[in-house]
Amino acid sequence: MPAQKRKPTIEDTLTLVTVKSDIKSALPIEFEYDPFVKDKHVDGSFDPASFSEVLDFSFPEEVTEGVAQVGEVIYVGDGVCKVTGLTHSKMEDVITIKTSQGTEKALILGIEDTHIESVVLGDYSKIKQGDQVVANNSRLQIPVGKGLFGRVVSPLGMPLDGKGKIDAQAHRSVEFHAPSVMERMPIYEPLHTGVMVVDSTIPIGKGQRELVIGDRKTGKSRFVIDVISNQKHENVVCVYVGVGIQAAKAKSTLQLLQERGAMDYTTMVIATSDDPPTLQYLAPYAGTALAEHYMYQGKHVLIVYDDLSKQAKAYRQVSLLLKRSPGRDAYPGDIFFLHSRLLERASKLHPKLGGGSITALPIAETQSGDVSDYIITNLMSITDGHIFLDANMMHDGILPAVNSGTSVSRIGSKVQHNLLKKVGELTSRALARYQEVKSFETINTEVSEETLRDIKRGKRVGEMLAQDSTITYSIDEQVVLLALSTSGKMDPMELFEVADFKRNFLKFYRQEVEPEFKQKIMAAKKLDEVQVDIEGVYDRYMEKAKATSGPNVTTQEETLAKQLLVQSQQMAENQTQAESK
Repeated sequence: MPAQKRKPTIEDTLTLVTVKSDIKSALPIEFEYDPFVKDKHVDGSFDPASFSEVLDFSFPEEVTEGVAQVGEVIYVGDGVCKVTGLTHSKMEDVITIKTSQGTEKALILGIEDTHIESVVLGDYSKIKQGDQVVANNSRLQIPVGKGLFGRVVSPLGMPLDGKGKIDAQAHRSVEFHAPSVMERMPIYEPLHTGVMVVDSTIPIGKGQRELVIGDRKTGKSRFVIDVISNQKHENVVCVYVGVGIQAAKAKSTLQLLQERGAMDYTTMVIATSDDPPTLQYLAPYAGTALAEHYMYQGKHVLIVYDDLSKQAKAYRQVSLLLKRSPGRDAYPGDIFFLHSRLLERASKLHPKLGGGSITALPIAETQSGDVSDYIITNLMSITDGHIFLDANMMHDGILPAVNSGTSVSRIGSKVQHNLLKKVGELTSRALARYQEVKSFETINTEVSEETLRDIKRGKRVGEMLAQDSTITYSIDEQVVLLALSTSGKMDPMELFEVADFKRNFLKFYRQEVEPEFKQKIMAAKKLDEVQVDIEGVYDRYMEKAKATSGPNVTTQEETLAKQLLVQSQQMAENQTQAESK
């Protein structure tokens, strides 16, 4: 029988393989990829990529877990980067771009049939066409925890205060869904701001969203800084988010909070005006992620957005660069969703979830007092009320320039102390009546004594609500001061004496009034129960003031000087009102 033919082995096959010496590389020509092309020779040829370089390109070292995709930059300009090859990427994913000078992060904000559109979260000038892009379905996260107290960070969680590395307890996604209806609770706890006009007439509750609006330079930032400073002994964590602000303003804000000891429980998230618009757009979401870490631990958080009108402008810039269709005022169609998904994350959680809360104070800038602006009306429809800072009141020297007549809180008296609610109603009534009859001052007609009394009392109540930025009032102090001003006890005083009275009376009250009286104020449910006691404290103060200053404290010259001062103030007010008309 003929011998059977033996099957060739692998070794036999390998002996038949020959390698030509004129081939520079065993790699196919398609692996000679642009990002790794060597210097061009004189004859126009290129050195091929080595096998290790091909592996580095296909399997980057930055990928530590999971499955990653590798793509290529096909366009970069104005902070927008278009990438091909990332077929499994999703919206809001973070991709890593490998450049010759390091790596840069980018955020996916658009998906097309042939490519994805992303915005660079750093310096896009380093990126070149053909650079490698790695995507592993990661989301944008920021470090959170107690290690961020007293720190200033960027929206990406990078330290900006020069204090070194951040000691983070965990990382949290910048974008996170808002609590559902069943995960929330009605708002019933007051947030004590220490600002008399707000606590008495526009009360804020823990979990509320209260918009702060006003023209430029009306004291919006100073107002929210005062509120943050007052949380020192209220067991409330604070987050300050600066959007598109000047670096000098961010530094002065930090110094002011440090002087008041507020940075011990506060974190600042800052995106300055020279940062890319993408970072300015992301800053409020990064700050909210910090606040949510504490809220889901059962703590109460106050977050300030300064300001959201600049965030809207930054998002408009990003959208126009991505060729999105402009709408009203050139804003994109999802501009409402930009703010609604942000502010809906502020809430009061159900006790089963810890009972924590986020109270949001977003700031928005008006133009010449116009509250019908597109962004302003959007924010008004999302929030639970607004505080309007009036430029005219600021020019009159009333600070904080809160116009209680045009401000509103939709939570209202549900979160107010009983007596503060009552004196707040009397205060609002006195101010509203004054606004009705103050025009009679400039008319040379005879008016009734009741109208004159309303004018005089309204002025004194308004002066009582004026407050120095460094002073905060407790609830019992606010009740006593407003009860005295609305009851007519201060009607005999001249207007210029109110500020001195308030300062001296407050010093007397804090030093000599018994704790039992303060406890009685906090426990009382009706103003009549403590009205006699309040008048008794006032009488004690007046007796001590007379004894200290002597029986003949007011000389004829001093009386004449006071009368001249009152007349000059009256003439200045009349002239201002005439010019405004």
